[in-house]
Amino acid sequence: MDINFNFLNKFKQAITHLFISSPSHKTESHDAEKGVISLYTIAKNSPNIQTQRALMGTVSCPSFVTGDNFVGREQQQQQMREIIELWCQRQGELTAVIVPSGAGLSAFLAQVMSLLTTMHNDISAASQNKSLSMPKIDSSSSTSTLHIKPLPEQVLYMSFYQAPLSAKEAIANICYCFNIAPPDTITDAIKLINQQNSQLIIIDDVHKLMIRMMGNSQALMTFATIMMETRKQHCWLLGCETYTWQRLSAQYQIGHLVSNLLEFNYFNAKELAQIQTQQLDKLGLINTEQHVDVNSVEAKPAQVTDKKPPFEDQLKQLYSISQGHPALALLLLQYSLNHQVDINADETKQENEIKIYQINISALKNCKDSDLFSLAEIYVHGGLRVHQHAHIFTISIEKSILQLEYLVRQGLLQVHYSEQDFVAHYYRITPLLTNIIAIHLINNNKLFH
Repeated sequence: MDINFNFLNKFKQAITHLFISSPSHKTESHDAEKGVISLYTIAKNSPNIQTQRALMGTVSCPSFVTGDNFVGREQQQQQMREIIELWCQRQGELTAVIVPSGAGLSAFLAQVMSLLTTMHNDISAASQNKSLSMPKIDSSSSTSTLHIKPLPEQVLYMSFYQAPLSAKEAIANICYCFNIAPPDTITDAIKLINQQNSQLIIIDDVHKLMIRMMGNSQALMTFATIMMETRKQHCWLLGCETYTWQRLSAQYQIGHLVSNLLEFNYFNAKELAQIQTQQLDKLGLINTEQHVDVNSVEAKPAQVTDKKPPFEDQLKQLYSISQGHPALALLLLQYSLNHQVDINADETKQENEIKIYQINISALKNCKDSDLFSLAEIYVHGGLRVHQHAHIFTISIEKSILQLEYLVRQGLLQVHYSEQDFVAHYYRITPLLTNIIAIHLINNNKLFH
């Protein structure tokens, strides 16, 4: 029987508008008067950074975004430097950076370019001083003072959007990194890749390579084997979401293949305050150049007063509400500043006081178990298409798309609509809500810590 997909597409749109409700403007205004913001409003104000072109392709090569305003992660950056130095001494192993979604994984990986530039400069300076070309790591090691291999001159930053479903697809994906034609066998692929010039290869969002579909397990093993057998020639760096890494370790024992683990969480209160202070400075609400650092040893006693630093209470509130999620904290700050006039005056709000909006998570609490299971699978995969979601849960395409659209209407998911086929619509967790949703899923035994 032939299926009219155009009719189904129109039917889907109609049924969505008829039966799936989203918060009204009146509801949002009522929330604002109470000083709360809904998950739907957060989603509506969230930036949508992934492009349709990237999502329809297999691989993306995002550009590095580096800057002087990078905050924290000093210990992990030092670990990364030591890992690269070990690779230069032919002691390189696979490295994974394990971070919860939204905690700054991509931003950290982007700093590797700056780190590598710094290391090149250090070597040049050491050479001019007729010193050792590489810093010592372990004085007891006979090879620690020998700079056997030069630092990689090229850094390749990749992110895959299509999970491979066969060994052939996995080989093709890795060969794409080197701009070489994929051979027929894994043996030939390893030999060919080892003949290429050494590179530092960053694969971001490794969790997007995993999908609970037939063939993916073998593809992941092929992927891992190639990286293992080429790790001396190329420095491989993988970025993965925390809970997905736990699943990969439990189901595929990927942890046995990776020797170096770098882990960090959301920002602490001090780091988040530093990030938000930069934003307040950009908005012209404070002047960081005139702000007195009471922790500075050079600060004069006369400069220290009993007056609170500007926005101190608000910065504490932002950390408490966002739990260190930087993008969520930024949106809450901007939304609160823009909607102060909407909050009803009450006895608890003093004159000229700025209140930070609280988050109303009732939409998440009202989700059924089937909705929560869907959110958990989408979370660990980094995103799912309609046909993938239907396959994982063994339900019809129609039921799948209606459930996913319901979650979009609640602000829990973001969607990228495919212009070619509605079964290819791509759904992911609203980025600013990753921590809130993950905590709720853990508490309801849908995501395992």
